[in-house]
Amino acid sequence: MTDKSSSTESQSTLTPWQNSLPFKFSLIQLVIASILIFSTAWVMLSIQNQQLSEQQAVLNQNHGQIVIAKLQEMTSQVENLVSAISNIAMLYRYDKQQLSTAIPALFSIENQKEIISGGGIWPEPGSFNQQKFRDSLFWSHNIHNELIAIDTYNDEAFPSYHTEEWYRPTRFFPAGKTFWSKSYVDPTTHEPMITASGAMWMEHQFIGAATVDINLGKLDILLRNAMADVGGYVIALDHQNQVLAYPHTKDHNQPEANTTHTLLTFDALAKSTIAFAPVASALNSADRTFVEQAIAQRVFTQEQMDNLTRLSKGNEREMLAAIVNNSALNQFTVPKLLASMSLATDPILNTPSLVSIFLMPNTYWKILVVTPIAPLQDTAMHLVEKIGIYLVLIQLLGLILLFLLQHRLLISPIMEMVRALKRNDPASIEIKANQRQDEIGLLAKTFLSRTQQLEVAMASLDASNLALEQQLQSQQLFQQELNCHKEQLRALLKFSPNLIYIKDLNGKYILVNDKYCEVLGIERRRIIGASDFDLFHSQLAQIYQQNDQRVTHSRDAINFEEVIPSHRGELVYQMAKFDIKDDEDNSIAVGAIGFDIELRKRQERELEKLLQTQVISIQKQQDKTQLANDENAELRQQLALTHDEIAQQQLNLSRLQSQKLMQNFLADIMTQLMQEQDHLLGQICQTQAEASSEYQTHIIELMAHQADRLRHISQLFTAHQSDIRPLHLAQFIRHLLGLLQGQLTRVNVNVSLTCDENLIIDGSSWQYLQFFYRLISNTLNHAFKEHNQSRVLHINITRQANTLHLQLEDNGVGMTELQLNQLRQEMSQDLCLGTLTCLSLWVKNDLNGVFYLESELNKGTRVVCSWPL
Repeated sequence: MTDKSSSTESQSTLTPWQNSLPFKFSLIQLVIASILIFSTAWVMLSIQNQQLSEQQAVLNQNHGQIVIAKLQEMTSQVENLVSAISNIAMLYRYDKQQLSTAIPALFSIENQKEIISGGGIWPEPGSFNQQKFRDSLFWSHNIHNELIAIDTYNDEAFPSYHTEEWYRPTRFFPAGKTFWSKSYVDPTTHEPMITASGAMWMEHQFIGAATVDINLGKLDILLRNAMADVGGYVIALDHQNQVLAYPHTKDHNQPEANTTHTLLTFDALAKSTIAFAPVASALNSADRTFVEQAIAQRVFTQEQMDNLTRLSKGNEREMLAAIVNNSALNQFTVPKLLASMSLATDPILNTPSLVSIFLMPNTYWKILVVTPIAPLQDTAMHLVEKIGIYLVLIQLLGLILLFLLQHRLLISPIMEMVRALKRNDPASIEIKANQRQDEIGLLAKTFLSRTQQLEVAMASLDASNLALEQQLQSQQLFQQELNCHKEQLRALLKFSPNLIYIKDLNGKYILVNDKYCEVLGIERRRIIGASDFDLFHSQLAQIYQQNDQRVTHSRDAINFEEVIPSHRGELVYQMAKFDIKDDEDNSIAVGAIGFDIELRKRQERELEKLLQTQVISIQKQQDKTQLANDENAELRQQLALTHDEIAQQQLNLSRLQSQKLMQNFLADIMTQLMQEQDHLLGQICQTQAEASSEYQTHIIELMAHQADRLRHISQLFTAHQSDIRPLHLAQFIRHLLGLLQGQLTRVNVNVSLTCDENLIIDGSSWQYLQFFYRLISNTLNHAFKEHNQSRVLHINITRQANTLHLQLEDNGVGMTELQLNQLRQEMSQDLCLGTLTCLSLWVKNDLNGVFYLESELNKGTRVVCSWPL
């Protein structure tokens, strides 16, 4: 009994119940079980909510497709009616009586008759009647639902319908394509409506538009009927987000502007009804995406779109241009889901609702389908309660079983080992270690091993104490040596004539010598712990800080010249800054030693003054040199004027020589003609009647040759009488060659001429005669020698744009390189020393052209020149 009571007492005094392992394990298991139960319920509830939300979204989209299908049925019938009106208008274009009878008959068709407010045709100026600028035919239903004609739009006092927003875009639509305008209030009937417009084209010319107006009040009734069996409602918007249809309820404060279907925008509705703000944001985002896509696939130019939208409001232009471009591409043919979102509380249904936004093709209306979200809380809570009971029971059973197993396998063996430790009974622990082969046995073995290691550690600890005492004695010796070094460093800092200081990495001074304090005139206690910004003005402090950062980044010693303020003024010091590192090579501070270089700076300033004196002397010398250069420039200018006068004199000399040469040429030609004429006259006088036929033929040939030469002379020397008459260049050159044929025959030269027969130029024929005669005569006189067997002269004349190109090439003796260079130099200097140099000067000055010469010894010479016509 005593042993049992003592064991019970020892167990109760081991640990409090709140710190015991059974309590902690049970508490942890309970927390884990609760987490599992709640997480399971949350996962099931989330999955069920997601499934119901997906079903609700699909159902909402189906409702939207049904509503859009009904709207498309209505709009298709309206578009067919617009197409029929435009076809009748083009068929009876000039028969107004027939149009007035046929078009009203179309509005009496029962299909969609109840939503049509009116319609008609709107011709371009003069398209149906050339005498009328406005010639519209329009019919509208009155309050008695009678169709009556309205001629107000043709009144000159009324704004022109050609500038209306429902009319202008039709110019960009093909026949058969309908444009749906934005909603508006008609200025004549004062009805809220929307217009479907179709373009009329005949012979590729736009002649006007046909329209059908839809009453917005009746459109609202149509949408209400479409959602009657759903429990939600529909909001219809035009392409400018103006409200076409919106439900009216007694418990909802409908904006006053919308009660009459005036131009109420959805943005204004969202401002008055905050719950619609997310929907407005989604609409604006969809509009921006639509406009950007239209710009990326642009069909019409920006100028065309600017002309179209210049009368529209600023916030409506981009959407109108985007619709016109998108309609031309014809890519949007089926309804498109723009966005889908949920509202926490719908302002009309007063319940959580799902909103789906659709975009209708052709009309570009936005259809907002709003349906209530089915309540899920009751279903979810019922599921959680039903599953939670079974989960709690299963967890409790698992906790009890787990507690028993843990107590038997883990807690009881640990408690026995603790009691053995308190009794200081290692034998029981060793028995437990040998009996158990699991983690408990491993724990007992480890504990025994650690106990043995602890005994060894205690023995080694005594030895370590002895070693520490010896190390302490060595540290005392090192401390004495360190104190000695400190005294040496203190003496160095005190008596050094240089500036010495150390800063930490934050720029705070941690050491300064007496010289530094003396120069600054500040006590050491004020400097230690302060930064440069605390001691100096900001400009100097910033320079010091930048230099310190350069040393830290480079991790090497760097020399600077720094200005140190003192009671004697600013002194210049040569600062050697270096990085101070610890045993692990990490930067811990920045040190600096400053050397006074004021004497050297004074010498530099004296040298600078001497240098400035020399610079002034050099500047004066340069001024004298510039004056001499200006005098030289004036002399060169006078020399250039003299050179121009010499060139003009040489040009005049060339002209006199040319005239003299032409005079000699004319004298020779006339002398030859007179001699031949006398000779021919003598032969004719001596001819007897019985002369042979061969002799008579020879006389006739001589007379023909003489007549031909006279004809050439006539063509050459009479052409210059008129400066206005154009010159046929190919015929002109042939006449000249024909006149020179005798000279060409004597020197045995064959001439080939390449010139366009249709080349006609303006210019003085006398000038061209002098130029070509001198050029050809020079070649005949100097190009050929006796040893030449085949003598050929090629003349090539072409015209490129407004420039005449001439190339004269012979196969004569040519020139040496020295002769050619000499001749080219004389030509570049505008000298007139020979035929070619004079001709070059003539072409350059009189004709504003270029003259170029090529030659090769024993192979021939080529003369190339060109001038503008």
